[in-house]
Amino acid sequence: MANIQPKIIAEIDPRNPVPEICAVIMAVVPYHPAQEEAILRGVIEATEKRLKAIQPKKGAEDDDKPVSEPRRNTTDSGELGRAE
Repeated sequence: MANIQPKIIAEIDPRNPVPEICAVIMAVVPYHPAQEEAILRGVIEATEKRLKAIQPKKGAEDDDKPVSEPRRNTTDSGELGRAE
């Protein structure tokens, strides 16, 4: 008996990645029409996860710098003044 399997073999040009990746996605989606939204959301989640992994964290540049204490007035007794 014949073994028939739907298969997509893609050859993409890495010099032009965005349209090539989009073409692969659009080639796969018709095989799962009922799950098109789930597939696209999965691609979005994977893309966002990768973007988060490669983006430097906000404030990460400052993590290496020592934290200085605020300057104190040496004549200050530390007591709060009274309102008169």
